[in-house]
Amino acid sequence: MELGLIAAIVGWGVLVGIVFSAIGAAGGILSSFGLITLFGVMEPNSVKPMTQIVVLATALTFVPGYVRRGAVVPSLGVLLGLGGIVGAWAGSTVSALYLSDMATFRPLFGLLTLAIAAQIGWKLYRHWQGARRGEGGAMQPFIGAVTDKVLQLGCMCFRYGDARYRVPVISPLIAGAVIAFTAAIFGVGGGFLMVPYMATILGMPMHIIPATSAIPIFMSLLVSVGNYLNLGAPLDWPILAPLVAGAVLGAVLGPHINRRLANHWLQAAMAVIVTGIGAKYVFF
Repeated sequence: MELGLIAAIVGWGVLVGIVFSAIGAAGGILSSFGLITLFGVMEPNSVKPMTQIVVLATALTFVPGYVRRGAVVPSLGVLLGLGGIVGAWAGSTVSALYLSDMATFRPLFGLLTLAIAAQIGWKLYRHWQGARRGEGGAMQPFIGAVTDKVLQLGCMCFRYGDARYRVPVISPLIAGAVIAFTAAIFGVGGGFLMVPYMATILGMPMHIIPATSAIPIFMSLLVSVGNYLNLGAPLDWPILAPLVAGAVLGAVLGPHINRRLANHWLQAAMAVIVTGIGAKYVFF
């Protein structure tokens, strides 16, 4: 492999790592886009586990930084992960058997990313419209650690700043299963669904989402990747190794960006990224 190509793969991996560790999503989407469009991996059952390995390595790199500053809700992450274990096994099995053709995989992948971008864009639009009318305050800046974390029978609670969150236990279990099933089908991490669930349905700020979402993503990816390999999915190591190396480097930088950027800019960045990728696969 030429040195220039290796450098390009590492560079793309850095971008993947920065985006995923700063936002908590879109790392798998970017990784899949790079593997398919930039580096010519045209076997869907190779792209899917390779992408998930990149996401897994990235998550393992950036989570400790968030944990040190207390920007994580471990019990919520574990609940999502428990649901995700079943969903990941089912989704990877269905995908390996019935979604192994690139001509089918690409447009479906594109439609999924466009739907997620539309959802995020609509939320931002409603927020900005409300702000113009004087309804509600600005989106929350980074304010420190999550506190008062309590897991009880039926619900779990935590506090971030002045806001108190109460999440019924059944909600993350079901959400984790559905998200992991969908993510495993398309061979991504699931952050593109996990983040909207946490930000929109649970109302959590973006600054505590990346590490929390990484916990269930890690749990479900171990199951999904193992199942893909067990079903015979091949890995292109000359591409995968430098991509993982770059992603790990990017994951060191991403948490610093998360801490310094306002909540709405993080969400807007994710919407722009997934819109571009979705449009590419659906229309071009």
